[in-house]
Amino acid sequence: MKSGAGSEADRRVRPFVAAVALSSLLALGACASDSAIEDAVPHSASDGTYGGPRDTGRYPNLNIPQKAATSQLTDAQVAAKTKELDAAKAKAEAHPADTSGISADAASMRQAGKAQNQDLKDIEGQ
Repeated sequence: MKSGAGSEADRRVRPFVAAVALSSLLALGACASDSAIEDAVPHSASDGTYGGPRDTGRYPNLNIPQKAATSQLTDAQVAAKTKELDAAKAKAEAHPADTSGISADAASMRQAGKAQNQDLKDIEGQ
């Protein structure tokens, strides 16, 4: 062994040891900071602009009617949509899907799966 060269294992371990030492120093540096855990948690502003409840000193007025996000459907609109959906359902039931080729497709997919399984066994040498 040459002097100062170190063994092969030492050369492989050095980068790992350096990374561990660096991460330890960073972790210790984070512990030594002057910020408290309370600084990491959001707090409401003095004027209550941050979300959440705020004390206004009054009871809420529950008698104010709420505004709807959208207009409500009328009975005529509901009837028209129901009629449209019933027509689409009748049309779909009158012309069912063609399922004649499904069994042939399923058989060909099974055959392709068996062929791929055999190819995998050949690749793995089993």
